[in-house]
Amino acid sequence: MMSRFLLKVFSSSILLILVTLMTKVPVYLSKHLQEDSFITWRVARNLLHYRVIGFNGDERISASTTHLYVVVSAIFQLVFGENFIYPVLILSSILFALGSIWIGKILFSQDVLKRGFFVVFLNMTPPALTASCLGMEYGILFFLYSGLIYYGIFKDRRWAFVLFPILMLWTRIDTAIFLGVFFLVDVVIRRKINFVFILGGILGLVSVLAFNFLYFGALVNHTIYAKKLAYKNLTQNYGPEYFIYQWAYYGGLIKIYAWWTVAVFLGFLGFLAFAFSKIIKEKSKISFRIKIILVAMVVFALLKIAVFSLLKAYFDWYYWLPRLFLFIPVLYYFLNIFQLRKRVLIPYLGVLFFGLYLFQLWQSFAIGYMEETQRVQIAEDIKAENFGMNHSIILEPAGKIPFYTGLYTYDEVGLVNKRINEEMVKDEKFWWMNSVRDFQPDYILTVGKKPGGNYYHMKPADFKYFDAHYQFVKQYPIAEIHQNAPEILKWIYKIRPIGKDYFLYQKR
Repeated sequence: MMSRFLLKVFSSSILLILVTLMTKVPVYLSKHLQEDSFITWRVARNLLHYRVIGFNGDERISASTTHLYVVVSAIFQLVFGENFIYPVLILSSILFALGSIWIGKILFSQDVLKRGFFVVFLNMTPPALTASCLGMEYGILFFLYSGLIYYGIFKDRRWAFVLFPILMLWTRIDTAIFLGVFFLVDVVIRRKINFVFILGGILGLVSVLAFNFLYFGALVNHTIYAKKLAYKNLTQNYGPEYFIYQWAYYGGLIKIYAWWTVAVFLGFLGFLAFAFSKIIKEKSKISFRIKIILVAMVVFALLKIAVFSLLKAYFDWYYWLPRLFLFIPVLYYFLNIFQLRKRVLIPYLGVLFFGLYLFQLWQSFAIGYMEETQRVQIAEDIKAENFGMNHSIILEPAGKIPFYTGLYTYDEVGLVNKRINEEMVKDEKFWWMNSVRDFQPDYILTVGKKPGGNYYHMKPADFKYFDAHYQFVKQYPIAEIHQNAPEILKWIYKIRPIGKDYFLYQKR
């Protein structure tokens, strides 16, 4: 009876997508939304209001890392107005689920039950939840990745080799790493060069670079330049030990810089290698094409994690999809190779992946609570006094607060305002105080520390200027937020303190 019911559900892509959406609803309710998604959403709003791709009115700047998602977000804001966020999250989750169904059809073409469990369990993993539910472009990107693998590499549809590379590169230019890996896979499978694939890659790369140059006056997104400039002195330790910690921190699920984080990640990779040894040795029921696709997923994942760690890319969302691709062969091993009766195996896997699901859900509620009671509250406090482009703020980060207040924004990294980068180039040490003097923002929000000290450098005369022109309004201590949190969230904060203090100042 249960098997027949599951066969009916898993045979329908619509029903299977609905099942995955049900697992995402608690994540939506956590209010955990990635800060940088609000940058993209504000750029989309700016496009609607000013007909300019930018962040502050008619100033052109590629403040978002993704052009395609800006357009998608603009359409959703046009249709749904201020209530666009949940619809766009649902779209991301649907596209992610559809992508996972395509991967399932590759791995389990004849076994509907295994395919269904693969899709459900994969969508419950932490990287799947973050990629599809936190507002970034990665739900769309996984859909595009899966589309190329399924329709291009697996089914050999020529149109897929043109369409998907173009859309990928318009979503994120770093998808060139994925395209490079799977181009080689296609050569191995075909045993000849796929010139249609090359054409798709060239059209995508040339079109997005040409657009950037003609519209923004630069070949790559401004965010790449801004981060490189702002973070070059973020840490003084660039040795092998630092890289290993960085690699394990972002490659795995544990967000603590420690030797045991490295040990856990190495243990996972060891098990992954064991699973692959079994997959490669299996000759009767696993085709060469499936084996090479699984190998390519892991090669892409480890290559991107390594490259971005070496480049000191400090943002967790770069690693969501690589982590997800590391889960796929592990899940495939359990469902298709591991010797255990299905009636016993499925419940065990259900418990395992439900545990991973609860792990991410717990973290999402902890992060969501912190953001709602601090950064969103800061936005509400500012908005009660002033809002809109007639007033300005200098702060970090440039996500939720600028989105909800609508203030003209100078961010400390310079992602959304090139003037900050110009100040950094002119004076590497005192750029922040020089920016305050030059731009005279109506609000100043410092993170972690008050002005002065090791980060917000000030000369003796600067203290007098600051006190004469700005008054302290309010402190938002993170310890108080942790202390007032529900008991179940306090456990997370004790293990992994999340957030920093904020200090708000207003022009006198």
